[in-house]
Amino acid sequence: MAGVTKEQIAKAKEWDLLSYLQAYEPQELKKSGPREYCTRTHDSLKISNGKWCWNSRGIGGRTALDYLIKVRGMDFVGAVEALCGYSTLRRRP
Repeated sequence: MAGVTKEQIAKAKEWDLLSYLQAYEPQELKKSGPREYCTRTHDSLKISNGKWCWNSRGIGGRTALDYLIKVRGMDFVGAVEALCGYSTLRRRP
């Protein structure tokens, strides 16, 4: 059975949603205010101040990991692996 390490989980949690979308899905971002974004797919999903909230569904989070699981429907292991794959493509600060 596939699994992920604590180190991989920690690395995946480093991705905030805005940074993830800017780096890998910039076409999905839409500016909706001076310091706020929404996504083109879900215009009630707002990203601001390091957090995101999908208002029409009443869910939210801080990380891209939360987003991939709660919005995209990925399983935990798949989401961690995806984000760790991205982090090997681009160094994070």
